[in-house]
Amino acid sequence: MTKVDPADPADIAEAAESRPGITGLGLVAHLIFILAGGLLVFWFAAAMSPAIKAQGAAACRSLEPEPRSGPAPEFAVQDLTGAPVTLTDFRGKLVIVNFWATWCEPCIREWPQLDRLAERFAGRDEVVILAISVDADPKAIAPFLERMSLSNTRVRVLWDPKQDSNKAYGTDKLPDTYFVDRAGEFLHAFINVRDWGRPAAYQCVESMLGG
Repeated sequence: MTKVDPADPADIAEAAESRPGITGLGLVAHLIFILAGGLLVFWFAAAMSPAIKAQGAAACRSLEPEPRSGPAPEFAVQDLTGAPVTLTDFRGKLVIVNFWATWCEPCIREWPQLDRLAERFAGRDEVVILAISVDADPKAIAPFLERMSLSNTRVRVLWDPKQDSNKAYGTDKLPDTYFVDRAGEFLHAFINVRDWGRPAAYQCVESMLGG
């Protein structure tokens, strides 16, 4: 073995060239490998997307949802203090929108179930449950909730001053419930009463969250 003279620049250069490392061709191959791996991950995620959606649909099947697609209509409503609330305020969350009224007998039956669903997802910032009243007088809402022992419900109770936001969602019936995804697009519609307090409902919501 030839001894390298540390004082000789020629010897140092020759020794450096002889050391193993990534050549220009090897670097290109390495980058191609990384790029191919990234494309493979992207392709796999795209291929799995329909399966994930199908799984979510299967979890909700027992609740008999009606298909909905496209952007959910914006609404301009108020909370019980009179502060304005819009659908856009909840972008980035799964939004469960329930339309109801104090005079609606099926709504009275459904409300405790909706409250149980909200209790189940309390503390889960990625989901919000809204109950939008279409009553003509907002003063009827608080006494109704008190009579139902729902004054401390985790459902966000709102009031529609125009009493028409439910019509923009496609029906005059009450109660109606709609699932809107993080991007503001429709997922499901549930026309009339559903038992939101049972495990199947929890599983349905979880599937929409990717859980």
